[in-house]
Amino acid sequence: MLLLIHGIGLTIATLVIDANPSLVGMTELGPESHIVFYVVTNCLLAVYTVVLLWLICTRRRAAIVHNYLYCAISIGCLVAWNVLGMKSPIGTVIDSLPGIVGIVYFANSTRVKRTLRRPLP
Repeated sequence: MLLLIHGIGLTIATLVIDANPSLVGMTELGPESHIVFYVVTNCLLAVYTVVLLWLICTRRRAAIVHNYLYCAISIGCLVAWNVLGMKSPIGTVIDSLPGIVGIVYFANSTRVKRTLRRPLP
């Protein structure tokens, strides 16, 4: 849930700063194509987060695979944003940590295995 709020907050902040770059001491945020890519991918990640939360809350086995995909896609987006200059290198590393922890947790957690890996009825 925190990742969803974080992503939505970053998207809103990007749109506000794009409208008025002087808020952060800049004259221009970047090419519009980079900003559009950033906003669209952030929104898609937010939607995927909602789907993932639904899968987890309904105890679907598919939540495990989708968690791996979500974490990998979010790390990939972070790297792409860094390449486009929309994210700092240290920000990329720090923001990648939840994805890495998520992959490791879902791969090794006994609770996940018990809760989400139950046999199909």
